[in-house]
Amino acid sequence: MNKLKLFLISISPFIIGKLFSYLTLEFEFIGVELSILSILFCVYWFYMGYKSHDYGKSAKESILLGNGFAMICILLIVIQKGFMGRYMFNVIGLTPQTFYLPMIRVSSWIDSLIHLFISFTSRSIFISTISLILMMTIFYLGYKKAKIIDEGR
Repeated sequence: MNKLKLFLISISPFIIGKLFSYLTLEFEFIGVELSILSILFCVYWFYMGYKSHDYGKSAKESILLGNGFAMICILLIVIQKGFMGRYMFNVIGLTPQTFYLPMIRVSSWIDSLIHLFISFTSRSIFISTISLILMMTIFYLGYKKAKIIDEGR
């Protein structure tokens, strides 16, 4: 049951990404609104990492199960954009993009800073990789916070 909860946590960014997509297209949330929503998603993901402490036996299990879908999505992005040179216009092509949508704003800030010093061509793969690293780090920090609180009891 706990692994099922971690799996549901793992796919929740996709559902939130669909909401982001809807808000962006329907209400033209492209500026400050999108930035605020991305920061709120970071808070949400920290809390999910915090809650995962109750569901996983170890930090490694919790982080791998909580971010497993994210790892699959980055693999699909690398295959599509890196090897094929384009995204497929089907479920396999659109799901990874939608999954990282809540983190794109925060990741693009980091990408802009890095791009000042290093020039590279495939920014979409890089931004997705930054999103994965950020999501795993935020999730781990939430898990670590729960562990510290649990040890203090």
